Amino acid sequence: MEGYTKLGAYMGSLPRCAIFRRFGALGMQNLLYLQAELVDLELQFQKCSRENRQSEDPEKAYFDTDWYTLAQHNDGNEMQWILALRIREKLKEYGDALIQQSLLCQLKRPVARDLKALKGWMRRPTQGRVRLVGSDSNLWENSDPRDVVTVDHSETAGPFSSWVANVLVWKYHALIGHYFKKPNPAESEYCANTVHYSQKGILKVATLVAMSFSSILPVAAISALYCVESMPIRIVMVAAFTVCFTICLGLLTDAKSVDIFAATTAFAAVQVVFIGTTGSST
Repeated sequence: MEGYTKLGAYMGSLPRCAIFRRFGALGMQNLLYLQAELVDLELQFQKCSRENRQSEDPEKAYFDTDWYTLAQHNDGNEMQWILALRIREKLKEYGDALIQQSLLCQLKRPVARDLKALKGWMRRPTQGRVRLVGSDSNLWENSDPRDVVTVDHSETAGPFSSWVANVLVWKYHALIGHYFKKPNPAESEYCANTVHYSQKGILKVATLVAMSFSSILPVAAISALYCVESMPIRIVMVAAFTVCFTICLGLLTDAKSVDIFAATTAFAAVQVVFIGTTGSST
């Protein structure tokens, strides 16, 4: 059986499967505790500051306007100053924790197939054979899918590319790919009997398909409109092709809404110009 060394090497070679617990509930609970501590310190500081302002001691009357007097009073043992230092330290701890949680929440959740692949690789005797015996032995088996993140930052070019990478490639390998794609002997130490497909290659294929479709659709629309003479039918066809074009942009690319709107407007304008210059019969 293997342990952390082999598991770490596998995750390092395949960042998509570098999946970890986010400990979201614990992180938020820690923020709540820090927040509560700060609220309590704030109330104490306000009370102490108010008492010093109302004090008959003339030196304490300057605490609210002169920090040096406050800091040096009784050799720095003034409670208001002690509270100010404690608040400063606690604010830094609270701010760091808040930023850390914000960054953790921005990490992507792993694809379900990647999590399944990691668990399968750990179990299989012909692959990872990883067995942890500590309290984290069943971490990946029992974790809430909403509380795990991946450190992989590779981007996909849209829903279609994600489908190709996470669904189509797996089906391709199961049906045909395993005859051509074999495990790399150089990676046998930590990735035995494991096949890797290039993410860049997958995205390139998906991008070529999307570009091909985007070039064919305008030609198809113009050809169809050319074969129809009735203006009402042409208008219906323009609407149908425009909707189809919008859906394809949303599915095949990662374009923003404003970009899709601009491209759709241009596509519709081309069709309108075409039917306006070719004439029609009613």
